[in-house]
Amino acid sequence: MSSTRKSRQHYSPEYKKKIVDEYLRGEITTNALAEREGLERGQIYNWKTQLAEKTRNARIETIADEEGVTLDQARRIKELEEELEATQKKLAQTILVNDLLKKLQPNYLYEKKSSGYIETKQLLDRSKGRRK
Repeated sequence: MSSTRKSRQHYSPEYKKKIVDEYLRGEITTNALAEREGLERGQIYNWKTQLAEKTRNARIETIADEEGVTLDQARRIKELEEELEATQKKLAQTILVNDLLKKLQPNYLYEKKSSGYIETKQLLDRSKGRRK
């Protein structure tokens, strides 16, 4: 039996970064990029993940060096930074949606009818005060 296995190619980190950056810009589809470069689509996704992890680890090392904390503490700080960033994005999105809703329905809050409970209670309180 003969093996039709391809030999494994090695790509430089610079080349991988160039391909991932092009993919992230969104100017070309992943399929077209992979075909043009003679790559498998999965390679591009794997490189993206690898580069993101490498960047994250570099940030953790920077935190550890700059703040004088252990790597575990630096990892926790990085996790909190990521959580804060995600929360800020959600907040910004919520604010945007609220602003859009206000523009689409400017009088919605004023047009909303109450159940009448408060008005009824106020009338009853006034009427009780008059009987005294």
